Amino acid sequence: MPDHSFDAGLLNPLSHGTRESELTSDQAWLQAMVDAELALTRALVDADLAPEWMLVVCDALADASELDLGAIAVEARGGGNPVIPLVKHLGRAAERVRAGASDHIHVGATSQDILDTAAMIVARRVSRELIDQLDSLGATLADLAEAHRGTVMTGRTLGQQASPTSFGFVVAGWLDAVLLIVRRLDGIRDTLPVQLGGAVGNLAVLTEIARARRSAAVDTDVLDAVIDRFAHHVGLVVPRLSWHTNRVVISELASVLAAAAGVAGTFALDLSVLSRTEIAEVSERLAPGQGGSSAMPHKRNPVSAVLITAAALQTPGLASTLYGSMLAEDQRPSGAWHAEWQSLRVLERLTISAVTGAASLAARLDVDPDRMRANLDLTDGLVFSERVTTILAETLGKTTAFALVERAAQEAFATNRPLQVVLASILIAEGCSDELRAQIWAAFDYEGQAGQSAAGIDRVVRAFRQRADAVNRRAEAAAATDMVEAGTGAAHSNKDVRIS
Repeated sequence: MPDHSFDAGLLNPLSHGTRESELTSDQAWLQAMVDAELALTRALVDADLAPEWMLVVCDALADASELDLGAIAVEARGGGNPVIPLVKHLGRAAERVRAGASDHIHVGATSQDILDTAAMIVARRVSRELIDQLDSLGATLADLAEAHRGTVMTGRTLGQQASPTSFGFVVAGWLDAVLLIVRRLDGIRDTLPVQLGGAVGNLAVLTEIARARRSAAVDTDVLDAVIDRFAHHVGLVVPRLSWHTNRVVISELASVLAAAAGVAGTFALDLSVLSRTEIAEVSERLAPGQGGSSAMPHKRNPVSAVLITAAALQTPGLASTLYGSMLAEDQRPSGAWHAEWQSLRVLERLTISAVTGAASLAARLDVDPDRMRANLDLTDGLVFSERVTTILAETLGKTTAFALVERAAQEAFATNRPLQVVLASILIAEGCSDELRAQIWAAFDYEGQAGQSAAGIDRVVRAFRQRADAVNRRAEAAAATDMVEAGTGAAHSNKDVRIS
């Protein structure tokens, strides 16, 4: 019998070639929950609230693939969340390593502590992947912006030709959005918190356990140390309080993920428009057999751009669900928390697909400068109307100049004559000086329409290059540190397990 539970990405072909499944699958989430459970046990050992030998048990249990994922999923129905059966399975596995080990698993925690912490572990891993893919997209866009700073094309507003611009400046706009969102991802990745509060968030059970095992009144520093070590072992930060019903971190994460997908989707949608048959200024480089149609043999569809746009279009609804889940009553809500699980995972999946797809698409983009220039010529100079109005306004006043050019544009459109010729005739009839008429005639020059494009391109590319240099320096420093720690054995210490 076929495995009908296996999701091959039939309805999400954009996911193929990405790390979406690796980072967000059921197995990835189970691994994150196991990471959270074992990190808590390690933290208890660090605080002398669990025996040292539990570190060996933790090492033996670290691979979640040894657990029965299918059974845990089925049993989760009975308790309403997967942590309840996970604790039982993990406890049985611990007992096989050493008798009594299960007593030190899931100590002082509640299901939401583990699942929320797992969600943050997954989010941290997803954020890292998104940052890497956005950096790759940005590097390609930076090169394109510089290469095409002088490639003139028509700017379009409301679907119509407006004024000339450069393709490099358009690309710089995409790059600026990438830079903004990657900085937001950097920020949120470094602030994702662990969750540890126990049943109602006040660490009551862990406090009692600490008192019993230390045979003395417990200083808050002891529990602070547990949370600090717990956070350290999973690479997250320590919150001021448990956040069982304070879901701001989830809504902020949702916002950044949806925005990242939106950045990728906007880029893809622009490319879809620019690759239309009637425009054909850019195209996606397709391999043989790609971009075809089941009915029309001639088609070469912009498949990646379409799928990226589709992924981005789905993310606002998911973010809306996560914002709605902020309305969480009491100390554990009835459904709001549960509504987050799939919404967050699907949002992460779509964002990974969209951003990874955009990075790949940018690297396979063909640009046609000749077609861009030909499309500029379609209006016979109408795209210069704003520029010549501005020049005439210096002599005739803004209102008069606008009315004069508007009349000339309407006549040019109606008679299929170039605006430059029609406007020259009107200026003669209006008695304008030879000097002004010569100035207006010379204004119909694409090279004079750059405005501040070059400066804008330089600012954005420079900012991105500076970020890339800083990232490379940090990576080199981290690699050097890893080499030193590997030499001393510190990187393999049981008390210093980090989750990237």
